[in-house]
Amino acid sequence: MEVSVQISAILARTGDRVIGDTVAALEQRDQTRRGVPSPAERRRDAEYLLELVRQCLHQGRSDPIITPSEQLAADCFGAGIDLSDVQAAFVVLEDVLWRHLSAALPRDQQLDTLRLVNAILGTGKDALARTYVALAKRGSGTVAVTAHAGASGTDGAHGTSGTGGTGGPVDAIVQTAMQGQVGIITLADQHKRNALGAQMAKSIIAALESLRAQNVRTIVIRAAEGMSVWSAGHDISELPRGRRDPLGYDDPLEGLLRAIRTFPAPIVAMVHGTVWGGALDLVLSCDLVTGDETASFAITPANLGLPYNTTGLLHFVGRLPLNLIKEMFFTAAPLDAQKAKEWMVVNHLVASDELEAVTLELAGIMATKSPMAMAVIKEQLRVLTDYQPIAAQVYERLQGLRRQAYDSSDYLEGLRAFAEKRQPIFRNT
Repeated sequence: MEVSVQISAILARTGDRVIGDTVAALEQRDQTRRGVPSPAERRRDAEYLLELVRQCLHQGRSDPIITPSEQLAADCFGAGIDLSDVQAAFVVLEDVLWRHLSAALPRDQQLDTLRLVNAILGTGKDALARTYVALAKRGSGTVAVTAHAGASGTDGAHGTSGTGGTGGPVDAIVQTAMQGQVGIITLADQHKRNALGAQMAKSIIAALESLRAQNVRTIVIRAAEGMSVWSAGHDISELPRGRRDPLGYDDPLEGLLRAIRTFPAPIVAMVHGTVWGGALDLVLSCDLVTGDETASFAITPANLGLPYNTTGLLHFVGRLPLNLIKEMFFTAAPLDAQKAKEWMVVNHLVASDELEAVTLELAGIMATKSPMAMAVIKEQLRVLTDYQPIAAQVYERLQGLRRQAYDSSDYLEGLRAFAEKRQPIFRNT
């Protein structure tokens, strides 16, 4: 049976569950926000989007989703709805569809299935972002992917970074630029040292989509010029205080990591300064890494009593030797630039005054290659490294162990100690 026909048959049986899971995921994502759609509105939107996917599958092409996506973008722009909020339904439905379809299809059909779903929803997201960006440019002369800085803790070192920035409004925490067919995303939250909270994650995803709409071939993610911290990691103030998974599927950082890993063009992390905690997961989720002598990398959940999630650990297992992973997680000690090069965390280690030129030259070379071939190779490698088989009872056991850790008094002590800038006293309780 043709894959698209088989997928349509599966969706006819599981459509209600797919819509229910999509609505639940969107509600979880927006549980702390105000002015979000009602469950009925979310369900209507999910049903509409799933129907568009079905139409595309029936016709065997992704074109039918373009015009409705363009109209959706126009309607949402007119209503003042943020681009990333509009894209959320596409992103969540894509994840939900993949989970349901991969469970129902034989392994040899899963890659074709993922390709079909990504192509359809990717085409819709492209049309959505392209229309939204065009309207934003027409209305204000700028693309609305920036956000504003606030104040809270992060999972890296204490203190503040130096000043500086590159392009865009001075208070924008994420700025975008184009150099030929290379897109540049600059993290510029000086006050919070580029902490990866909900607003930062949402802004980076929006920046990715706006650059994708401009047909970039490669993307570079960097910190603003003059910053001594590339990113201080997950925003600690946004972590739940016990009795809830601190790194669940709908955590903003988790959504950002998926956006980086599934983006169809190569993404290069250009690292000047220190990388802490969850920011190292972001760096390793990029396709290549360049750095200079100031770069260092630390993964710090053990400082907080935080049980890292299985998906995140898999990102490390796919990139680094097991003994290095254990040392970094167990000690939380930074890996300096030279050791990072020796262990191949960094592809290219160069002098600070050469870092930008070398990185842009590397990105420019990739921008001349076949975007279709690179997108397929990147997706194949992601699937091969991300989807490792694991028995259900083993996964449930691991989740049970993690739950014991994030329900413990040690986890709360780690958060308190961080906020109070002191060493935690862990009692194994």
